[in-house]
Amino acid sequence: MSMHYHVSFSDAAAHLIDVTLTLSNPDPVGQVFRLPNWIPGSYMIRDFSRNIVSLRAESGGQDVNVEKVDKSTWRCAPCESVLILHYRVYAWDLSVRAAHVDQTHAFFNGTSIYLSAEGRLDEMHTVVIDRPDCDADSCFELSTTLTPSQVDDSGFGEYTAADYDELIDHPVELGTFKRLEFLACGVKHEVVLTGDCFFDEKRVTDDLRKICEYQINFFGRPAPVSHYVFMVMVVDAGYGGLEHRASTALMISRENLPLIGQTDVSDKYLDFLGLCSHEYFHTWNVKRIKPAQFVPFDLRTESYTELLWFFEGMTSYYDDLVLARTGLIDTERYLGVLSKTLTRVQRGSGRLSQTVTDSSFDAWNKFYKQDENAPNAIVSYYAKGALIALCLDALLREKSSDDVTLDSLMRVLWNRWLGSGNGLAEDEPQQLASQLLNEDMNEFFDSVLYSTDELPTAEALAWHGVTLDWRERLSSSDVGGTRSAKSKSDSTPWLGANIVDAAGGVRITHVMHGGPASIAGLSAGDLVIAIQDLSVSTSDVDNHLARYASLDSLSVHYFRLGRLRTTQLPIQLPPPDTAVLSVNDKSKVDRWLGDVRLADNDQASKSFTSKHS
Repeated sequence: MSMHYHVSFSDAAAHLIDVTLTLSNPDPVGQVFRLPNWIPGSYMIRDFSRNIVSLRAESGGQDVNVEKVDKSTWRCAPCESVLILHYRVYAWDLSVRAAHVDQTHAFFNGTSIYLSAEGRLDEMHTVVIDRPDCDADSCFELSTTLTPSQVDDSGFGEYTAADYDELIDHPVELGTFKRLEFLACGVKHEVVLTGDCFFDEKRVTDDLRKICEYQINFFGRPAPVSHYVFMVMVVDAGYGGLEHRASTALMISRENLPLIGQTDVSDKYLDFLGLCSHEYFHTWNVKRIKPAQFVPFDLRTESYTELLWFFEGMTSYYDDLVLARTGLIDTERYLGVLSKTLTRVQRGSGRLSQTVTDSSFDAWNKFYKQDENAPNAIVSYYAKGALIALCLDALLREKSSDDVTLDSLMRVLWNRWLGSGNGLAEDEPQQLASQLLNEDMNEFFDSVLYSTDELPTAEALAWHGVTLDWRERLSSSDVGGTRSAKSKSDSTPWLGANIVDAAGGVRITHVMHGGPASIAGLSAGDLVIAIQDLSVSTSDVDNHLARYASLDSLSVHYFRLGRLRTTQLPIQLPPPDTAVLSVNDKSKVDRWLGDVRLADNDQASKSFTSKHS
């Protein structure tokens, strides 16, 4: 093979990965190599090249001069025979985005360790991954969805990829696994867990099977993969996921897994199921259907698109909706989850400052680099995008007497991708919605996408048979999802800031524009040591505010930059920014959450695809 990598772990205790890259027929004027600066699915420049600690080249037994062109690009001097690069990568980023190695475990994404050869991206790539040193051969296994060429029973050996893009889209996990298997629509699925965990394994596979089968049937058989792996790192504290073409890398805590004998769906387990559902939906929506700006990926620099509201927002809408439609959660639980999303968006004044399309476009330097002012300046294209999906789904149903739904739109886009493989134009989802209804939808999209107008969520939910009300938060820990039995007169004043415990008091992390803390002149970073001359912790603040609710203001002592200061905190009730959802028409709710029209019986999408094929 002309592009061959050899990956080994000679010093795992130092968190190092050794890579040898062998290239036949290098560029005669000097071969250029690059490492990606970002990873698809996580839209921030991460400069993975900073972790390359050494690099040298040889050819024909002689050293070859290597010139560093920029932060992530190297050029080797011209040579006539096979060119070999030897380099080491420091891997100590315990996340789903990069690489992490120690004596017991290794995980890496290809974007962190595989240098690409300029001009050779479309060629076959092979990689051999060695078994790390271990006391016993059986203590390490390897999991990846790369195509095996010649591997042993534990997964170590040679793998192949049709091109560089495929090579970097299959993460690799090494360790001592708990490996679960199930079939979904005839496709082999695995759940590979690394880390100490003891849980109801059958429940996890049964529940994931329902999610996967629903989504495969939603878009239509056959599934776009022949083998899929949920690659799960179980840690003491952590949560996140990153999608790939035939797998997902997940990080969860042990509390996210169901206890043996537990029959209810705990909040933590619900988070896990929602995360799996979200990343699995990406198998279609972003890994295959994707913005035209991502075809092909340019991993050297930012790739700007306004469409993340669609790719992450739509996926965020469907992840929990699938749990309801498969019966994993009931209507009340689903509405509780949805009310939390409504609350999260409503509580951020950033929704009044930034459009969802700007949030997408600026993901690189704003959404992924949030600071203490983020709630006041940024809106999430995940959360607001999910609410836009909710509104669009209701509008399509209303205008078509329930013949056309958001499901129809997603299936048409999938069929278009199957026919062409092209990426989406920036306004393609909007134009397709108009075409499906044979009606101009620009007014709706101009409002929800390109302005900071409030979303028509109450109207959308009413069409679905649900009433939206707003109440005041009950405490600083109240994130919504439940109906309050308190009356307005029982409401507790609020601080208007987010806080964490710190030595001597509480540290302010975020201040909400216009709230009591903002009016008092408090800022992120301030250390509050006393309220009304009483010591404070995060558990005390709500109690102090409630105790002195009859006053006009409270004295606050705090340190800023080491200097003691005093201010007056006005007593204010929190705004009604906590969503409460209730069913007013069960038949409409059942129609929405129980929609069983899948790809083979969605007449709207089938008819549209037939006319426009």
